[in-house]
Amino acid sequence: MTGYRHMHYTVADGIARIRLDRPDRLNALTSVMADVELPELCRRASADPAVRVVVLTGTGRGFCSGADLGERIDAVTTGADPTRLQQPLGSFVRAVWDIPKPVVAAVNGVAAGGGMSLATAADFRVVAESARFEPAFVRRGLMPDGGLTYTLPALVGRSRALEILMFGTRVDAARAVEIGLADRVVPDDRLDESVTEFAGRLAAGPALALSFTKRAVQRADGGDLAGALEFESWGQRVCLGSRDFAEGRAAFAEHRTPVFEGH
Repeated sequence: MTGYRHMHYTVADGIARIRLDRPDRLNALTSVMADVELPELCRRASADPAVRVVVLTGTGRGFCSGADLGERIDAVTTGADPTRLQQPLGSFVRAVWDIPKPVVAAVNGVAAGGGMSLATAADFRVVAESARFEPAFVRRGLMPDGGLTYTLPALVGRSRALEILMFGTRVDAARAVEIGLADRVVPDDRLDESVTEFAGRLAAGPALALSFTKRAVQRADGGDLAGALEFESWGQRVCLGSRDFAEGRAAFAEHRTPVFEGH
């Protein structure tokens, strides 16, 4: 376990489990969680020779509902300069992507916005039947970030990724497996068991060979995640200053459909 308020970390049988723990907010990411705690735990798992596989999951009904709109969005909006590239907003996914060991996302519930980015940054996604992927960005007047414009097309193809992202299409567990967004779907009450079995098979494999295999496949994917993060960050900061985002945020708070004006 860790002393972090909203993150838990355990290691057993070669498997490190990183669990987001804000169930009352569907594990929405605060700035501390995204910028400090998650990266620290990913580095810890990377450096620990006892860890051969990493499992990322959430507590309760949500895997991760993205950024905490009441805290993180205000923090990144303050003082933003949309005319230049800055520290990528979704750079927390780099911490997951850069783990040189197999990473399994145990998607126990909704993976929305940055939570979907987090899940697609993992190497595998084992999904509970009640879980769903929800790229909510466009409904808030925003573009995707967290590397989702890089990771999602690699999983489902370019045109399908564009449809999901531009329409904000919700993808349930069964459909996620069908289109390649998830690797397998299991009953909710068997998620932990199934993930432990899956991760255990990886942990029993040749760690060095698996690490090199992972990194080789990442390099062969084409493009560059760092470049995608930088471009997304630039576009997102422009979106954050737009009237459409203000309308999207207000509509979210007021439980209504946003009316976007295109500026």
